[in-house]
Amino acid sequence: MVAALLRLGAGALLALLAACSTVPERYAVPAVARETLQSFQIEGRFSLRYEQASYSGKIAWRHAPEGDDIFLMNPFGQGAAEISRRPGVARLVTADQKEFQAADADQLVADVLGYPLPVAGMGEWLLARATPAGAAERDGAGRLLRLQEAGWSIDYDYGDNPSPQALPVRLTARRGEALELKLRIDDWSAQ
Repeated sequence: MVAALLRLGAGALLALLAACSTVPERYAVPAVARETLQSFQIEGRFSLRYEQASYSGKIAWRHAPEGDDIFLMNPFGQGAAEISRRPGVARLVTADQKEFQAADADQLVADVLGYPLPVAGMGEWLLARATPAGAAERDGAGRLLRLQEAGWSIDYDYGDNPSPQALPVRLTARRGEALELKLRIDDWSAQ
């Protein structure tokens, strides 16, 4: 009886160790290179400061060439807003089911919130990819450290991942002195 319990305990311990070894590493580089990554999903936290007002919460974002689905939650994980962007139309639904639409996501957010947020360009910024119009500062591994683009200044942090293909774990986007958006990315996944 004791031997059977020991075998059962050893088997459970081996199963637990095997499960732990297959847990994906946080901030791992997706199987495809950052430069060619087209679709991804992130989960994380955000803080937004506009003039004297501040907001914070959680974010889940699915990005694909055909559009974006962004879910904003309060710090306790309850839904606050959903933004979806598809070619020619953007939609924002609030927690109380009010719905707003516009031709593009940047205009929609500016109309609803009263200040601009770069929803359309944020997918590229999250991947730390600069457009030819942007002024980029890079580190020794060639990764984006700072980007000046479309009136925004974006700073990147890759945590302790030294890989040239590392994805950012934090970014801070500022537009002048009045507007600052910080993202802390807890999980990346390529789709």
